[in-house]
Amino acid sequence: MLFSRRVALACASALPALAMQAAHAQSASDAEVPRELPTVTVTGHSVETATGPVQGYVAKRTGTGTKTDTPILEVPQSISVVTRDEIAIQGTTNLTSALRYTSGMGPGGYESDEGNLYDAFTLRGFLVSDNALLQDGTRLNVNLLGGSSEPYGLERIEVLKGPSAGLYGNSGPSGVINLISKRPTADPLHEIGVTYGRYNRRQLTTDHSGALNDSGTLLYRLTALGRKSNTFVDYGKDDRVFIAPALTWKPSNQTRFTLLTHYQKNTATDYLGGSMGNNQFGNPRHRYLGEPDLNYYNTSSKSAGYVFEHRFNDMWKFTQSLRYSRSTMDFGYVFIDRWGGPSSDPSVIDRVPNLRHDEYSYLTADSNVQANWSAIDGVHTTLLGLDYGRSTSDRTGWDGTASSLNIYHPVYGLPIMVTTKPWRRDYAVQRQLGLYLQQQSTFAEHWVVTLGGRQDWIVYRKDDMIKPARSAEQSDHAFSGRAGLNYLFDNGVAPYISYATSFEPTVGTTWEGTPFKPTTGRQYEIGLKYQPPGTNALFTAALYDLRQQNVKTPDLVHPREKVQTGAIRARGLELEGKAEIAARTQIRGSVTFTNAEITKSNRPAEVGRKMADMPKQAMALWVDHRFMPNLTVGLGARYIGGLYSDSNKYKTASRTVFDAMASYRLDKWSLTLNVTNLFDKKYVSACNDDICWYGAPLNAMLTANYAW
Repeated sequence: MLFSRRVALACASALPALAMQAAHAQSASDAEVPRELPTVTVTGHSVETATGPVQGYVAKRTGTGTKTDTPILEVPQSISVVTRDEIAIQGTTNLTSALRYTSGMGPGGYESDEGNLYDAFTLRGFLVSDNALLQDGTRLNVNLLGGSSEPYGLERIEVLKGPSAGLYGNSGPSGVINLISKRPTADPLHEIGVTYGRYNRRQLTTDHSGALNDSGTLLYRLTALGRKSNTFVDYGKDDRVFIAPALTWKPSNQTRFTLLTHYQKNTATDYLGGSMGNNQFGNPRHRYLGEPDLNYYNTSSKSAGYVFEHRFNDMWKFTQSLRYSRSTMDFGYVFIDRWGGPSSDPSVIDRVPNLRHDEYSYLTADSNVQANWSAIDGVHTTLLGLDYGRSTSDRTGWDGTASSLNIYHPVYGLPIMVTTKPWRRDYAVQRQLGLYLQQQSTFAEHWVVTLGGRQDWIVYRKDDMIKPARSAEQSDHAFSGRAGLNYLFDNGVAPYISYATSFEPTVGTTWEGTPFKPTTGRQYEIGLKYQPPGTNALFTAALYDLRQQNVKTPDLVHPREKVQTGAIRARGLELEGKAEIAARTQIRGSVTFTNAEITKSNRPAEVGRKMADMPKQAMALWVDHRFMPNLTVGLGARYIGGLYSDSNKYKTASRTVFDAMASYRLDKWSLTLNVTNLFDKKYVSACNDDICWYGAPLNAMLTANYAW
């Protein structure tokens, strides 16, 4: 085996102990030599950090772009940050809606943009893979179908666009999405909110934070949400329980230990609505195409972890993030049989029951040492880290037979037969070890050079209990990196250029038995960032050429097998801006142009085919204004061009959808109305090669909030 799990865990566990020992040694040394510190007076707002709260929409620092607390202007890659204020003001209910106004993003297209079941997105033309979802800087590693993240528990959402494997290891070429959890605060924070909305949505939220002792060395935070709701589709359900306790211990200004935990349970139903691809508006939006007697989609997840930081002196800092998580997924429904061939009647779909029980676990530990140092030639930050992860999946699936359904005149309650013997039963384990090094250097106060590289070793094993011949064991290793250059003008303009690579393991073999190589990606990007001095604003522009190699394509000699001769290319332009005007008006806008297509395939008809679920053009604008001390009104517009299905057989029409909000605040109370799809636009969100799904209709939520 390329590495030992025990050795990796021992190293990861020993690092914080060594750091604490050094911390105590330093404290003893400091006690022997008293020092008189200068008096510092702090006025105005608290200083922004890469993980802390942001007042308004404009974040100016990030930890996702470099794994260090760095100004966004100095990151040689496009990055977007959605702040806590944006999430709250826009009434965000899932990650899909939180990222609707972000450049480069597509809706993911998996069934509906409702987003209550799973976090699925496209970014720069590619589907954001499971490996690309991060929580507090480490891989979340949830199955794509394993439940959506709760935005009420987040402080901010950061989207790093383009290959990011040089920092985070195996991930796709699109980029990574980092979810930053709410953390304990020294200032007291208390709020309780009650929401009622369309589809009988009833929701209770509460968030509390502050100090547990007089010295302020022990801080806590408790965030919770409970919801019962129907959905816009008949027989739909979207219930949730979420609780996230957190605790911070900071024995000194140099040392901080934050414990982060969460529990989430979703009791929901899959979105089984829509209409046929050749008659995209043939059904009412509420029409259900499954069976009411077999209709559940339940997920649960829980995690516990910590972030430990110790600064030895002005030069050296040690950080370790560790998390263990477990999740389960149970679903059962009846839907279209995509493998059964076309029906003789285009209004009738052949259906099959689909039942699953999956269990997942993931352990991740990321440890790094950061050195800030100066030399005659400039100021430098060096980062050296070790990243370990171990994931398991235990999956069981059943199918059977079900009656056909006329989708325009459905009759429910006909017999369903589910097999007692599963068609899928497998167990998989993946271990990953990554060693990374990054150098950030500033020369002459204007030139910023970023160089980074990472070596990964991955071992994957899958045991198939139904068909043992499909069991597999595979080892991969890959090097990824990034090189970038920024120039910081005194007027706030910062042009940059960068090159970055990515890789993802591909499990399987060719007909000859040769293991597949990892799928790789590479990107050239040039861009411009502008932060006008003296303002709370940030504007960005990025132009990129992104390519993916080693894509699987049919073997022409052995048609049932695959070879890795395919390639995909995405080129695009992204514009994004956020600004606060006169402390009363907040503006957020984006423009996206994307051309993503297959450039190489063994099937000539596939060459030139557009990537699914990524519009060629998209634009979004949100403005909210405080008309008087207590009243705020906001309006947003989102335009998305047509989306292709996987084979480009169908394409949706473009659409423009409006959102709105109004909030009135009186002392400690606030009353907020959030409306999405304000004019109840009927549109198709996405299609596969059989059926198309509707986007969510008008939805309204009224929230009463009390904060003290």
